[in-house]
Amino acid sequence: MRRISSCLLLAALAFGMCAPAFAAPPTPTTHYRWTDASGVVHFSDTIPSSALAGGYDIVDSQGMVVRHVERELTPAERRAAATRAAQDAAARRDAQQRRIADAQMLTAYPTDKDLQASQQAQLHQIQADIGSLETNLRSQEDSLTELLAHAADLEHSKQPIPPYVSERIAEQRESVNGERAALVRKRADFARTETRFAAQLEHYRALRAKFSNTDDSQL
Repeated sequence: MRRISSCLLLAALAFGMCAPAFAAPPTPTTHYRWTDASGVVHFSDTIPSSALAGGYDIVDSQGMVVRHVERELTPAERRAAATRAAQDAAARRDAQQRRIADAQMLTAYPTDKDLQASQQAQLHQIQADIGSLETNLRSQEDSLTELLAHAADLEHSKQPIPPYVSERIAEQRESVNGERAALVRKRADFARTETRFAAQLEHYRALRAKFSNTDDSQL
């Protein structure tokens, strides 16, 4: 029994010593192919840093391309690529937001008459604001006219104009100018809103027609 065990032990040790030679295949070597500035094609197991600027190929032992590595970008090209990527991302976000807004508009307004009613209500509100500004402006102009008339009467009677009257006139002129500027802005807002609503209505009708045609084609 002892002889058999010793033989088995020796055989196991011998197999263990030989096994690594069969279990660990040789590590494959990476090969590179690149073209230098003179147009000469090179093959090598290593690649110089000068070849990185022009790009290179990783090839197998048969010379077949495993992967192509693009050339390194210059700092200016990297900045330009980053700018383009940011612009593309912004464009995708804008497109997504437009799709969401379109879906919300179609849900909120089943027909173009519903949309037009909402638009007219908003335009009427702006017109009401314009009317209030016009009323306020007339009141401010009347007050300024009265102050100027009072100052003119004083001058006509050879009396000095008191400082508080001059201050009141200056303040009233400022108020009048402020009301006029606010009125100009509100009228411009009305014009812009009308133009925007016209484009919105046209866009709504195009969307509604598009979805109607899509629904018809699926019937």
